[in-house]
Amino acid sequence: MAVSTTCTLTRTCCHAETKSRREENMETKSLPSLFNNQDHYDKAFKVFCARSAKFKTYCDWVDGVFSEAVVGRLQVTLDGEEELRVMGVGSGSGEMDCLMLEQLKKRFPLINNRVVDPSQKLLVQYKAFAQTKAHQLHGVKFDFRQQTIEQYQEAGYVTKFHFISAVHSMYYVDNFDSSVMYLYDLLIPGGALLVILRQENTGWQRFLDRFPQLYGRAGCDLQVTSRDLLNLLDRRGIPYTQYHQPTSCDITKCFDEASEEGSLLVDFLTQTVHFKEAAAEDEQRSMMEYLASSDCSERKNEAILLNIPLDAVVIIKQQEFN
Repeated sequence: MAVSTTCTLTRTCCHAETKSRREENMETKSLPSLFNNQDHYDKAFKVFCARSAKFKTYCDWVDGVFSEAVVGRLQVTLDGEEELRVMGVGSGSGEMDCLMLEQLKKRFPLINNRVVDPSQKLLVQYKAFAQTKAHQLHGVKFDFRQQTIEQYQEAGYVTKFHFISAVHSMYYVDNFDSSVMYLYDLLIPGGALLVILRQENTGWQRFLDRFPQLYGRAGCDLQVTSRDLLNLLDRRGIPYTQYHQPTSCDITKCFDEASEEGSLLVDFLTQTVHFKEAAAEDEQRSMMEYLASSDCSERKNEAILLNIPLDAVVIIKQQEFN
């Protein structure tokens, strides 16, 4: 994994063009959003995770980079009885959170972990998964909140945190900039915010940009990339460290008409409920042809691999000095 550190560099090039494209896309008739069907979303997301080895990618990053990038950089001094306050935003079924908690426990034996996620089903899965890790997570208290980040903010909680993570959850906020700054404000000085997003100009992003009907639907903003985050931080003069992670997804089964797994994967990539039934034949054909093209994917042996590299961005809140 390549690492680069950037502090307050101006990155506004093409931002106006991207904004204009978004506004244009909002006017385009769209297909039924996958986000409005939680059960189907969960099934499709599970397939996507399996075909992209998503959790293995995160495991490797947490094992190899997280300790240095986050744990070692937390500017936190706790007494023997004080808990490290941690918050997970859109944590899903908890696998990534628990990996990070295990690393944090090596330095901070007592942790209070607040989980904010709107899905009751995923919170139940998180609780069950955490129970299987009870030995490794001894000393961690869990506080589950079934809320969106907007609902959490409206509730007016005043707790500040030493570490906050938002792993692929910032696509689903109502206002990206204000939500990021809200999370930053929830940090104590010396605390860390970790946000993981897709990079700009990936194969998946080019696919989405080619078909504006996939944008502008309620529930998510698929156009958000790490570039939006970096631009925001640069405008605010907030330093950060950016970690690149090359990642791909095996989409070979998407082109097997008899594959239920392939259909679910197509649903996730298009963020559409039953895409092959909802899309017109010509529309479906043009989308699938472009998805398999060299603009989006590469062929390796018999496999078709969609390019979806990620960025992990770590923001350490600056200490306040009088």
